[in-house]
Amino acid sequence: ALIEIKKIIEATPNLQQNFEEVVVVYVNELFTVVPQALFDEKHLTDYLKFNTKILKTDFIVYDELEALELVNIYVPYANINNFFFDHFGTFTYFHSQSILLNNTLALASTQTAEVFVHVRPNTLSVIAYQEKKLLLSNQFNFDTPQDFVYYILFCYEQLQLNPEIHPLVLSGAITKEDANYEYIYQYVREVRLVPPETTTPEELKNTILNYPLSL
Repeated sequence: ALIEIKKIIEATPNLQQNFEEVVVVYVNELFTVVPQALFDEKHLTDYLKFNTKILKTDFIVYDELEALELVNIYVPYANINNFFFDHFGTFTYFHSQSILLNNTLALASTQTAEVFVHVRPNTLSVIAYQEKKLLLSNQFNFDTPQDFVYYILFCYEQLQLNPEIHPLVLSGAITKEDANYEYIYQYVREVRLVPPETTTPEELKNTILNYPLSL
């Protein structure tokens, strides 16, 4: 990923300048969510090792999600952080799941359970709420529309939700003409698409660096 980032920056004149603010968003499966009431900063490794494979040398950080009373613990990439600091100076970074959790909470119903799926190339993030109470936060890799549908229906089944009753809200790299949309529409009665700006936080709108690159 670092090699790709360097190539993009070197090939983009607009990135050869100073910025008032730089925000880096990491997209990876190296995360877990913990209730604030149970969170202890001394045990970051313990929380994460039960959900994902980590190395002893991994740098572990967290985002606080005040509205949900949760903490998202994750692994950023130290080499990428070092590069951005050397190139741009001070910057802010988050995990993509933290941003999605905050933004989907604002969209979640107070009346029923809903499943939110944010789509990226070959990756889908699944977040489910029951009357704005978080039920699930996970991420899956997929290759085909069949994979896409399998993971979504698997989440419905595990949460004992009914595809005939509980809505599915899609965002990200998906349209009604997309094969993934057409396939899932056969299995879930109510499927809604939300525009990109709905799930994009204000601080990331109208940014220069907006490539489909997962950090």
